[in-house]
Amino acid sequence: MKKYLVVGGSGFLGRYIVEALLARSERDVHVFDIRKSFEDERVTFHIGDICNIDDLVEACRGVDTVFHTASPTHGMGYDIYYKVNVTGTENLIEACKRTQVKQLIYTSSSSVVFNGSDIVNGDETLPYVDKHLDPYNKTKELGERAVLAANSTLLLTCAIRPAGIFGPRDVQGWPQYLKAAKEGKNKFMFGDGKNLCDWTYIDNVVHAHLLAADKMTVHSDIPGQAYFITNDDPVIFWDMPIYAYEAFGYERPKYKVPFGVIYVIAWMIDLVVALAKLFGVTLHPTITLFRIVYSNSTRYFNISKAKRDLNYKPIVTYKEGLERTKEWFKANYSSYIKDKKKN
Repeated sequence: MKKYLVVGGSGFLGRYIVEALLARSERDVHVFDIRKSFEDERVTFHIGDICNIDDLVEACRGVDTVFHTASPTHGMGYDIYYKVNVTGTENLIEACKRTQVKQLIYTSSSSVVFNGSDIVNGDETLPYVDKHLDPYNKTKELGERAVLAANSTLLLTCAIRPAGIFGPRDVQGWPQYLKAAKEGKNKFMFGDGKNLCDWTYIDNVVHAHLLAADKMTVHSDIPGQAYFITNDDPVIFWDMPIYAYEAFGYERPKYKVPFGVIYVIAWMIDLVVALAKLFGVTLHPTITLFRIVYSNSTRYFNISKAKRDLNYKPIVTYKEGLERTKEWFKANYSSYIKDKKKN
């Protein structure tokens, strides 16, 4: 029996990994996080700061496999992104080395190769981009680079690059769609609404992480590699928010704003945000240049490498994932929002 540590195990993806480990009767499951968001007597919790290496070393003692899922949510700013995604990741690598952890699986992002240009059937031969549109993705790239560079016969590492994670308990996508609809912003679609993208249901992302842990050995092709993970079913980007709108009785968008127009508006908003920051004021606008470009670009990936090395294939279809997500949010959204406001 392995001893597992999920760094960021109180978060969206991390908690699902914990639950999946418990579901398959793993008996030595640990969580490291800055907070404790759930109770489970089968789990050992380590409350600490990822930027404190002593906290990490204590949590890593005796551990065989570490899943690194800790990451700030979008919109928190470059300083916290760098602190967690880069400094924290470097600290975790060092803690793993000091405590002789055997495996480190890093949750990366498909956006480490995205610079605003369309990606059609992209695979892992795509290089890191010279310039990111969003500082979050830049720091995820730096974290991924550090993890893959740390691979050795003593510490086996790999990176999982999910695209567009969604599912019950989602903390970003669906809450943002429903908030926008409540504020009447669902009336507008930006761009022509024809661009394709990948979404990945949460259970499939978890499945990929566990496959990596189970199959990564010194003699496998996995150590030192990155893997795109998707539902293997590209769809029109706007299908997801429209599905969320209609699930809660809101109208689908009536008006299409040309991409060029909204691009200029978003650029101006980003400029205002940057100027405000110079005067010590932090703004969190709904429209940003990155979000506009992201929601209007075609981005879908070839997951043949994951199929080959990890034996990965989606275990929940996109349509089934949508249905499960809808049912959960319809049953829990009100109490979910209240809990978020408390925290």
